[in-house]
Amino acid sequence: MKDKKLSRVAFDFYYASYDKLIEKEELGWTGWDNKCWKGTFLGDIKRLLKCELNQKNLVNIANYCMFLWNFEEEAKDGH
Repeated sequence: MKDKKLSRVAFDFYYASYDKLIEKEELGWTGWDNKCWKGTFLGDIKRLLKCELNQKNLVNIANYCMFLWNFEEEAKDGH
């Protein structure tokens, strides 16, 4: 990748998102891949978008988007 700054920022964001997921998993938060949560995730994104957009909220939004992206990916693959 030519743009080292872009690469660094992408990795920093990835690790911030990943660290948050691991923290929540260690606290017992599981089931993110259960489609019954889709509406909740959409609601959480909408709620967070009304708050101050800081690094914590942006990581949370990204993680919810990843969960939703996974649902779409599974649907595409026929799972």
